[in-house]
Amino acid sequence: MDIRQFQSFKAVAELNSFTKAAHALQYSQATITSHIQQIEHEIGVPLFDRLGKQIKLTMVGEELYHYVVELLTAYSKIKQISSDDSTVKGQLRIGASATLTVYKLGPMLSKYKKKYPEVTISLINDHCSALRQRLHSGELDIAITLEPQVCDPQLITEIYSEEPLVFVGESNHSIKTIEESNGECIIFSEKNCSLRRFFEEYLIQKGIDTCNYLEFNSMETMKECVVSGLGISLMPSISVEALLHDKKMKVIESACENLMFYAQIIHHKNKWLSKAHRKFIEMVKSR
Repeated sequence: MDIRQFQSFKAVAELNSFTKAAHALQYSQATITSHIQQIEHEIGVPLFDRLGKQIKLTMVGEELYHYVVELLTAYSKIKQISSDDSTVKGQLRIGASATLTVYKLGPMLSKYKKKYPEVTISLINDHCSALRQRLHSGELDIAITLEPQVCDPQLITEIYSEEPLVFVGESNHSIKTIEESNGECIIFSEKNCSLRRFFEEYLIQKGIDTCNYLEFNSMETMKECVVSGLGISLMPSISVEALLHDKKMKVIESACENLMFYAQIIHHKNKWLSKAHRKFIEMVKSR
C-alpha cells in the first residue's frame, strides 16, 4: 500500500463515486478502482458496498477512513518539513579549524542563526585531521578545514575558497627570501597540524635546516613571537593581514609562488543531510 492508494480511498469515500474521485485526482477510473482493490486485498475485506450505481463504506471502510485522514494529515506535515524555511530546526554540529573560526566563520554563523533561530549550533575547534576523523565517527555533521585539498573516498569535499600562505618575519628582519633562512629560528605550530607538516616538508625540500625551532599550539602566540623577532614562520595570509598592514610584520619572499591552502566544507558521504545542514552548506559556499 502507498500514499496514492490512500488518497484514492479518501476521495472515493468523500465523493461517493469512483468517477468523481478519478476526476478530482486526475487519475483514470481504472487506476482508482485498482487502488481500492489493492487496499482491499491487503486488508482482506471489502471497503465499499456496491448497491447498483451507488457505493457506501462498509463498517471496516468507515473505521479505515478515520485512520486514513490522520495518515494523510501527517503526510502533509511531513512534506512541509522539507518545503518551508520556517521549519528549519534541529541540531548542527560543526567542526572547524581555529583560523577559519576566527577570521571567517563568525559572520556566517551570525547570519545563519538570525535566519534559522530554531537550529541549535555546536562548534568545536580542532586540527583538520582530527575533524575528518570526527566525521568518520559520526561526532560531527560538517567540518570546515583549511589545508591542502582533501582526497578521501568516504568524504564529500567541496572547496569554497583559496587561501594564500605567506612566509613572515618581524618588520625589520634582515633576510629577504625564505631560501636565505638557514640558521634562523623557525616558529612552528604543533606537530599534528596540517600547516606544520606542510611547512616542514617545504623547508626540507629547500634544504633548509629545521633543527632550530619553537613550537606553539596557538596561532596568536606564534604571531606574537614573529612580531617580537623570535623567528620566522609560515601562516595563512588572512591571519596576518592586519599585522602586515600595520607594518609589524613583513612578507619574506619565496622562489615558490602561490603557496595555497584551501578552505573546504566536508561531510561524510553516508551522512543524511537535514535541511538545517543543507542550508548551512549553501550559505558557506555562497560567501
